[in-house]
Amino acid sequence: MSAIPGVRRRRTAIMLVANLVALIVLGGIGYAGVRALQRYEGATKVTVESIKLPVTPVGMLATVDADDQLTSIAVFVLTAGSQIGGSIITVPVSSDSNPLPGGVDRIPLTQAYADGGAEALVQAVESVLSLTIDVSTVAPPDEAEALLAPVAPVAVTLPTDVQDTTTGGDTDVVFPAGAATLTAAQAVAVLTTSADTQLDVDRRGNMDAVWAGVAAGVGAGRTTPDAASPMASLADLLGRLFAAPVESRGLPADPIAGADNPGGKDVETLVRYEAIFVLASVAPASMSAPSTGLVFRIEAPPGYEDRVKFAVRAVLFLGANVVSVYLGADVNEATRYYIDDPRLVDEAESNNALFGITETLTPDVPIEGVDVILQLGTDFLKGTGDELPSTTTSTTEPA
Repeated sequence: MSAIPGVRRRRTAIMLVANLVALIVLGGIGYAGVRALQRYEGATKVTVESIKLPVTPVGMLATVDADDQLTSIAVFVLTAGSQIGGSIITVPVSSDSNPLPGGVDRIPLTQAYADGGAEALVQAVESVLSLTIDVSTVAPPDEAEALLAPVAPVAVTLPTDVQDTTTGGDTDVVFPAGAATLTAAQAVAVLTTSADTQLDVDRRGNMDAVWAGVAAGVGAGRTTPDAASPMASLADLLGRLFAAPVESRGLPADPIAGADNPGGKDVETLVRYEAIFVLASVAPASMSAPSTGLVFRIEAPPGYEDRVKFAVRAVLFLGANVVSVYLGADVNEATRYYIDDPRLVDEAESNNALFGITETLTPDVPIEGVDVILQLGTDFLKGTGDELPSTTTSTTEPA
């Protein structure tokens, strides 16, 4: 809970209104009540056995400058199974954390931190990403430097100059664009330095470059953690992350039109389907299901990332949730649903045409917390359409 009552009241009001809007879009409050009851019954169904989604601990590092202004956010996910190595995902600090539709005041993550501190920031990031964070730190430059010390030096290719504003108001170039090898302190300087005139989008390429350099520098592993020790802090998690190969990826965001940003803030809309695609691929057990709709796992063979992203986008468009994306499935021609609970079949099949579903089967073993496995076949994956019909909604009343 936020330590600031105003922030807490605002977040409560926002979520109440957002939920009402979502229910209307999904086909009316009446349908939503039936669907919520059905989802509860489906979730409590007892099966002989089920597969659990793999546990992947999640951490977050947010950096702040000398004035305690939020400058960068990176989310870390450990590899399933070994919990050694994993993924680094950068999150734009300009991401809007206000779920209300246009015409109201936007709340970038920078403001969420300024208003409510570290606790409010974690809650805002979890809400924006539909992700549970296990350990986190908001670090000033010296603390961030200590966390990055095990992987220094960091080789980077900066796409733009790293700029700073002097006390006299002039703009200085701290690091020029191009290839460089940075100490831990210099890498943190890239993460925490900006000119007064810069927007977050102007700095984002350099943020991504630092973390890409960290991932490349880890190589086969740079640390030797004690696997038996508890993971009580972000430092513990990073000790495991830097012990084996790491990949890095940045999440994109879109500008918000002036009419939808009356305050004229440095704020953008996170591209939600891209974020869900990435995070559901690496951290399925940590994903949340904020919608009242069905909970999906999407399976596809490798090599079709763009079409899988479209499938994620379509599922979200229908008011459902995606908590797991698996890109190592076998190649099949047909696109199928696998649904364990027969009470959910009608609702899922009401949107067969969008995915070209040819049959609905029962899984040999269900996956805990997943209502529908959407197995994408080449009939869908080799398609080219990426437009969602404006009239498509999932409003079939469940039996």
